[in-house]
Parts: sequence; structure tokens; C-alpha cells
Amino acid sequence: MSDPLKPLFSGLPPGLARLTEQAAAAASLTEKVRASLPDALRPHVVAAARRDEDLVVIVDSAAWSARVRYAGRRLVERLAQEGEAVTGKVRVRVGRGGEK
Repeated sequence: MSDPLKPLFSGLPPGLARLTEQAAAAASLTEKVRASLPDALRPHVVAAARRDEDLVVIVDSAAWSARVRYAGRRLVERLAQEGEAVTGKVRVRVGRGGEK
């Protein structure tokens, strides 16, 4: 299947193309993290990113941060099954959620 946005991005300078790739990788990682967590936690994950060996998971409120931390070991196991090995710590931060 061909990417319909490929012609749009083909003329971008290398820096913008790299940013586009990084944004797509971050979105993909966020979706993998959501899918690896229990159903009740999934809607509260705002984003996920890698910082060196660590995985940083941003949640929408402090009320959910402890629950995501508690699920950290299982999250790492499930991500490893998806080919997303986490060799460092799982760090959970509170960030701003999107529109509800």
C-alpha cells in the first residue's frame, strides 16, 4: 500500500523529514504502550517517549501515575514481545491531557 502523504513530504528539507519520522515513531510507541496496558489505563496515557534507555510515559493526572508505575513490569514484558525492548526504567510523568 502506498503512502498518500509521501509526495507531500518528499520535497521537505532533511531536518523536517527527520522530525516527521521522529513524530511518527513517538506516535507508534505511544500506541504500543497504550495497547500493552490494562484497558482502564489506556485512555489516560497522553504520550510515551524514549530517553536514553528509559521509557517515559506521560499520563493525564497524578491519580493514574501510580497505577501506570505499578503496571510497569508487565508493560516492559509486553513491549518486549512487540520488539520494543526497554533496558532502563519506566518513568511516569504527569502531563496535560488532550480534549475529552
